[in-house]
Amino acid sequence: MLRPTTWLRVLLLAILAAATAWSLLNRETLGATWLSDFIDDHPGAMPAVFVVLHVAASLAFLPRGLMALAAGGLFGTFWGCVVATAGVMAGAMAGFLAARYLNASRLRAERVPRVGHLLKRAEGGGWRLVMVSRLVPVLPHSLVNYVYGLSAIPARDYATGTLLGTLPQTVALVQLGEAGATAASGGSWLASLVWGASLLAASALLPRLLPARWRR
Repeated sequence: MLRPTTWLRVLLLAILAAATAWSLLNRETLGATWLSDFIDDHPGAMPAVFVVLHVAASLAFLPRGLMALAAGGLFGTFWGCVVATAGVMAGAMAGFLAARYLNASRLRAERVPRVGHLLKRAEGGGWRLVMVSRLVPVLPHSLVNYVYGLSAIPARDYATGTLLGTLPQTVALVQLGEAGATAASGGSWLASLVWGASLLAASALLPRLLPARWRR
């Protein structure tokens, strides 16, 4: 594993802290309208710009649900799901790898306050437990990325569990975002709203249908 020098670790921590502080101070202005206006100014690179912004939002503790709603309004259902999923995965892996790079095995998972035992379970449960933890979002998405980075779980298992666990809710929120954009433009929005709400409810019930051993 690549072990960072002290000054690189301090620099990265400072950047992440500054970005998080700025996003919290400007939370009211960093909404879907701001994102839509920003992307409208860069129409040729809309998907790429969205993914980059999604990564920044993930690192700075901005809600991923907001980004999924915006993706539905900006790109429609199909491409919204593609772009939002790419953003979720890029943001999740960025936070995960940043924490792993900064920690460089200095802090053991079981020593992390309050969630250490969960990390040890995740290391044993692999992608299945990561998926369940994503389906039941007890902790904020950004915090989960950083916390899992402190564990020894393989990046491949983390990516697999994150993809499977976030996909149902991402699709649901994209549909709701499209419904909102369609309603605002005077189009037919009921079908998208029903599908989105149904998928959101199904994603909340899904963990109960999974084998109990996946949650251990």
